[in-house]
Amino acid sequence: FFSLTMVSNTFIRSVGYVGAAANWLIPLAGIGALRNDPKNIDCKMSAVLSIYSFFFIRWALAITPANYPLCACHATNSSIQAIQFLRGTSAQMG
Repeated sequence: FFSLTMVSNTFIRSVGYVGAAANWLIPLAGIGALRNDPKNIDCKMSAVLSIYSFFFIRWALAITPANYPLCACHATNSSIQAIQFLRGTSAQMG
């Protein structure tokens, strides 16, 4: 277990920045997947990820102070996932 002496403000901030940077991996993966065959898109997953990111957009703006980088990350992801959803449904319909 961590004792209070092992956790400093610097460590907590570092973990927060790494987490925020890692958050961008989700939309980057979505952008990379735009090259894939639309028949392989899981439309349910794309819809869930788009809605999930939409709620995080709202949360990033509702907190004080507003977290604009997180908002941008989730706006990007929500848009990419919506595009993937549309690609997948159009490919599955015909």
